[in-house]
Amino acid sequence: MSNSGPASAEHPKNDARGPKSIFKKVHKLVSSRYALSVGAQALVSGFHFGLNLILLNMITPYDYGIFAYAFVLALFASAINNALISTPLTVYTPVVKNKDERTQQEAMFSTLNLLLFVLLVVIGVGYAFVSDVATPITLSVTLFVAVYSARQYSRSFGYARFKPLVTATGDIAYVVSGVTIIAVIILLNKENTTVSLVLLALASANLVAMFIERWRLHGLDRQWLTFANIRSYGHVWLQSRWALIGALTTLFLGQAHGLIITWANGPNSFAPLAAGMVLFGPVRVALMTWQNMVKPELALALSDNQGEAVKKQIQKTAVLMGSAVLALSLCLWLAWPHVHALLYAKNYSEQPMGFIVCLWAVITLFAAIYNAPSAALQAMRDFRVLAMASVYGAIISGVLVSVTLYFFKPESTLLGILAAECFMAVYLTRVMLSHLKKDWQ
Repeated sequence: MSNSGPASAEHPKNDARGPKSIFKKVHKLVSSRYALSVGAQALVSGFHFGLNLILLNMITPYDYGIFAYAFVLALFASAINNALISTPLTVYTPVVKNKDERTQQEAMFSTLNLLLFVLLVVIGVGYAFVSDVATPITLSVTLFVAVYSARQYSRSFGYARFKPLVTATGDIAYVVSGVTIIAVIILLNKENTTVSLVLLALASANLVAMFIERWRLHGLDRQWLTFANIRSYGHVWLQSRWALIGALTTLFLGQAHGLIITWANGPNSFAPLAAGMVLFGPVRVALMTWQNMVKPELALALSDNQGEAVKKQIQKTAVLMGSAVLALSLCLWLAWPHVHALLYAKNYSEQPMGFIVCLWAVITLFAAIYNAPSAALQAMRDFRVLAMASVYGAIISGVLVSVTLYFFKPESTLLGILAAECFMAVYLTRVMLSHLKKDWQ
């Protein structure tokens, strides 16, 4: 009897440290909405990664250059959407307490999203009439770019409602429908699969995902088709104009080589650089996913004067992201002979793919480091600082890419991208820490 008391008292303590408790904690972490959301985006990254691997050996370098260039254009369109529509949606609407006012704001952003979609389609169709590029390619690129941009808003809607699982469901639907459609295309056109068919398949998969996301948010209610007068967007424009400048220049500083090389030398010259980037594509997508998901929460934390907590979260995230990139780079270095034989030996054997991939590894590392500070500055709505930083970075990138392309081979242009990414990592980190120290401590 005398030992029963202590034994009973110690049992909960031992159980709390036992395998069962650890399993519960792991299960809670894995099943959390953040883990599920990131996991769904990982499926998207894996799908794009696998598709790129297939296309590297299935289509010519010229067609792969077109495919990669379509994604560059889609990223620019998505950046416009993100700056003018999606980021204001996730930063402004979550803090609105009145339900009717919040619904009206959401409707306004939906209207703007539709207008941007129509504008992109009109521009693409107009370009098809004056371009020397085959019309099917131009139109398929146009539809893919326009739908990709619209999906950026659809994904952000779930984050703005603090329902990342809605976005995760859309991501899963995108992967399932994309795999299915592309598999059917390859089976029916094994020897004649074209880049146009692949881009149309991806556009269709994004449309399916958008329908699923909106249905989960609004059901069959016509609310998801509600639009609004955009006159009240004026006060948002005062900040989003800086976000637009920042988004486009930020993207340009990282994609200047793609635009300049394709315009100057054609898709064939851009293809090897895009092929090297494939290995780090999933990392880039994961960084953007984290940023989109966390901006509303950072905005709320900052509004509650929790600056120190935000600082610790940003620092921890930057270290984790940098460590992940370094781990991936190490794995690629150890497995490089096999990677080269599998991906590049057939169509890119004459290209310095080892040098290209090495540069992309360092570029991605610096991009990972400043991703978190960038998210914090967006949550602070300091779009002007972000815009000016990216303007400087774009100038560095554009000038160095142009100069190196003129004097050296295309792969040397990545040194210009690296210099711009280094500048952004240092500058944005210093600015963010300065803001937190001044305003929230």
